[in-house]
Amino acid sequence: MTSIEQQQLPNIIIFIPDEMRGDTVSLGKAHNSVIKTPNIDELANDGAAFTKCFTVNPICVPSRCCTFTGQYVHSNSHRSLYQLLEQYEENLFKFLKKKGYEVIWIGRNDLFSKKTIKESVTKRIRAVPSTINAKDFISSMKTNPFPKEHPLRKSFYFGERTPEQANDSDFSIINKALKYLESKPNKPFCLYLAMNFPHPPYTVEEPYFSMHDRQEVPAPFPSKLDDKPEFMRLIHERYGLNKLSEDDFREIIATYYGMISRIDNQFGQIVKKLKEIGEYENSAIFFFADHGDYAGNYGLTEKWPNAFQDCLVNIPLVIKIPGIKPEKKIYDNLVQSIDIFPTIMKIAKIKTPYTHFGKNLIPLLTGEKSDLREAVFAEGGYNTREPQCFEIQVKNPDIPLIGLYYDKTNIALEKPSTVVRSVMIRTKEWKLIIRNGIKEELYDLIKDPSELNNLIDNNVYSKIILELKEKLLRWYLNTSDNANWKRLRHP
Repeated sequence: MTSIEQQQLPNIIIFIPDEMRGDTVSLGKAHNSVIKTPNIDELANDGAAFTKCFTVNPICVPSRCCTFTGQYVHSNSHRSLYQLLEQYEENLFKFLKKKGYEVIWIGRNDLFSKKTIKESVTKRIRAVPSTINAKDFISSMKTNPFPKEHPLRKSFYFGERTPEQANDSDFSIINKALKYLESKPNKPFCLYLAMNFPHPPYTVEEPYFSMHDRQEVPAPFPSKLDDKPEFMRLIHERYGLNKLSEDDFREIIATYYGMISRIDNQFGQIVKKLKEIGEYENSAIFFFADHGDYAGNYGLTEKWPNAFQDCLVNIPLVIKIPGIKPEKKIYDNLVQSIDIFPTIMKIAKIKTPYTHFGKNLIPLLTGEKSDLREAVFAEGGYNTREPQCFEIQVKNPDIPLIGLYYDKTNIALEKPSTVVRSVMIRTKEWKLIIRNGIKEELYDLIKDPSELNNLIDNNVYSKIILELKEKLLRWYLNTSDNANWKRLRHP
């Protein structure tokens, strides 16, 4: 590619919070009337927002590996926190780098193995603040403020933190990204910002901590768990969440909202800098998350590897593409996180025979197509034959920060059936979750959008279940492997 051709390509900004639910973007109060996300809303006004975008896996690493390869878990084998992208695998950033993009990665790594980094990015900028060493930085983090036996001790809620504690990794990510943008970067560039917030523990400083009225945030869904999988009841009890009041859960929700408003402010700083250096109009910007968070719904917090409630798998997706004027500002079409991959490939003018299962979003934005998918899919969990996938056991609940995961890791090891391989199909009307030998789920999303009443044992819905299973079978048939696209044949 000539230098002139490279200059004509748009920059690409990928801003990805960790564990942000799809219902936590305001969109001018059209989507969420309580949360404050003015900068994300502004991007939506310049581009478009998808309110029904779904991740293909409810935990960090598999979700990201799928998003940036355009593949599903069963077609790329990235099933747990420990299977990162390998050197031999193609990925979006590797394609962009080969195209001539300067690929800058700042932030956390839930994506690349060590050997993959060099081929996939031009430069990695680490997120530890340069003013302090890593040891002091870790020791400055807020730790669990509640004594043993306190009802909130294992809830993942840490509450308000100090201004000093706000000098965290995300603060550093943004500052280093701003410095990069001020440096007059080579064009075209791809800036990948992998944030830590709003991942639990639920904690944030002022003014964000008090930004959302505790009585105005949505009440958490009831902890009606009698017809739910066993892991939900175990989380509720082992985390001590059965001892919390509605006000306790509202406190968690409001703090989680505050964390998101902080992310919104930091995202706004990046957009402002792009405008200051004259690169905003020529930048394709993608704001989305890897997965969501219970944040009090069903009396639960954090997440689970084979849980598929919308609060976990519905993610925000807001995009702006140079030269594209969307027909609408808000889309309620079913789309998937893996659809981001072919969309960016199209923007960067990259053509390849590489196999992926995402669908380019641009024809939907321009009105060329009225819909892309009649159903979305997600899968997660692992079986006992896959010990390499189980999260490493936390043996002491008193270890700072890591101790929060004592019950989570031990539940899975004590009862492997709680994390068994599972799969979800979701249409606009129905959600079916199939699990290997344990409680399955069916929800009527029209009558029961909160997924409170599990209909799986009701014979009235047997035909619906069969139809959804048929769609699942054909989905697996069409996406069950990813044959090497480099055609080799011996004479």
